[in-house]
Amino acid sequence: MLIKYIAGPVIGAVIGYCTNFIAVKMLFHPKKEIKLLGHRLPFTPGAIPKGKSRLAKAVGNAIGNNLITQADIEDKLLSDELAEKIADAIVEQFSLPINSLLAELPDISGEETEGKKEIISKTIGRYIAEAVAQVDLSGIIMEKAPGIIREKLNNPMIQMLLTDELLASVLAPVGSDIQAYIAEHGEEFIAPYVSRKMSDMGNNSLAGIAEELSIDRSQLKKAVMALYKKAVSGCAEKLMQWLDLGSIAEDKINAMTADELEELVMSVMKKELNTIVNLGALIGFVLGLLNIFF
Repeated sequence: MLIKYIAGPVIGAVIGYCTNFIAVKMLFHPKKEIKLLGHRLPFTPGAIPKGKSRLAKAVGNAIGNNLITQADIEDKLLSDELAEKIADAIVEQFSLPINSLLAELPDISGEETEGKKEIISKTIGRYIAEAVAQVDLSGIIMEKAPGIIREKLNNPMIQMLLTDELLASVLAPVGSDIQAYIAEHGEEFIAPYVSRKMSDMGNNSLAGIAEELSIDRSQLKKAVMALYKKAVSGCAEKLMQWLDLGSIAEDKINAMTADELEELVMSVMKKELNTIVNLGALIGFVLGLLNIFF
């Protein structure tokens, strides 16, 4: 008599457990379709391997449209905490010698760097020479030189002989010749000096140059943070398009094997799936119990 009352609930629990266990297993198994006499057997492959592409697309859409939005990216990237960390990292690089920073630039050899320095030196030298050529050196010499000459000689007799007319006749062509010479050859003298200064600066750091300009580290950090936030704010929408998080997730799932996909799902939902299996046993037990009385 006791077996009569126990058998129903126990059998129901076993059937419920096995049914749900098989159902959970059939989510992932078999991994490939099985054919018999040229026909694919029903429920092969398992639900998840069979619908992997659909699952990948659904997950990608969920991530790209709901889970991670443009506002989420902006909030994270524009947070003071992250902006400060990025600014610290950039300012830290500013402490390195400029030459070492240039050496890390991709696809640019040392010869190319030196060539660019030479071009820059010549360009700056030409601009300086053109600027000097615009100065009225002849007029300045005519105005200042007579007084300087008389002061240096400090001899009343010679000062009487060196009249303004005499000095003007001598100094005017000198000033014109100097100005013409600078206009023609100034770049040849200025460019090597600029090149030497650039070489010296290469051993300095951007932080050191900033200090010479009375810009301390905190000011430099604030400037970098401001530029970073402005850049992120200006391209947040395009950044989401470039990242295309939904497509990344979809491609990742599509690239997974059936085993990898099962491992991923089980790592997230193993406890929940086991609960479903155990719930099947509980429901089967309750139904078996009810069957005794009804």
